[in-house]
Amino acid sequence: MRFEEHLNEGINDKGIFKAMFMAGHPGSGKTYTAKKIRSGSIEARIVNTDKFFPFFKEDWEKWYPIADRVKKINKDQLTLYINSVLPLAVDGTAGDPALILRRRGILESFGYDTGMVFVNTSLETAIERASKRERPVKPDFIVTAYKRIQKLKSFYRSRFDTWIEVDNDEGQLNDEAITNAFKFTGKFYLAPIINPLGKQHKEQMIENGWKYLSPNIWKLKEIDNALSGWYK
Repeated sequence: MRFEEHLNEGINDKGIFKAMFMAGHPGSGKTYTAKKIRSGSIEARIVNTDKFFPFFKEDWEKWYPIADRVKKINKDQLTLYINSVLPLAVDGTAGDPALILRRRGILESFGYDTGMVFVNTSLETAIERASKRERPVKPDFIVTAYKRIQKLKSFYRSRFDTWIEVDNDEGQLNDEAITNAFKFTGKFYLAPIINPLGKQHKEQMIENGWKYLSPNIWKLKEIDNALSGWYK
């Protein structure tokens, strides 16, 4: 099944060829933070497998049988987003650095600039939030993931030139913090494209009146095939 959406954006829209990774441990509130700091003029599409779980609610206790279906829907949607060169917010825990760098490499191969927002909370807050989810996460898992991702933070900071940390404990994501992060991410999405491929693709698309990468720069099947490595 292909997840269809109406994509009415054009090559002259703001934020094209830009992707911000949202990173942090489970329970840090990455998706909530992404929504809070999203620019009003840039509607970055959130790439997050969890957004499709409501379609499979009756199977939540049988995650593995539906995992491949959820990934397929997510990949099909991402194919459409990239074909339309839309701004992206990639949501994930970032517990696997090889996976994060591979995904960044895939996006950059299409011409995207990339950055990272790292969301912090205390371990106690993470455990409390995870316990209240509709799909609760066990405390032992949260503790292990928290320690691992905290150790990885300095590594990610060294690999992403565009980087900001956001503290999201109770009361910390206040108006001032939101405004600062909002300005930072807005500046990233609105900045000129740095990636040489992105600049070249944009020039070609404007010159020829193309709205999508496919079929003239990339075939849609080629985009889909390149995204096969998104989950490996």
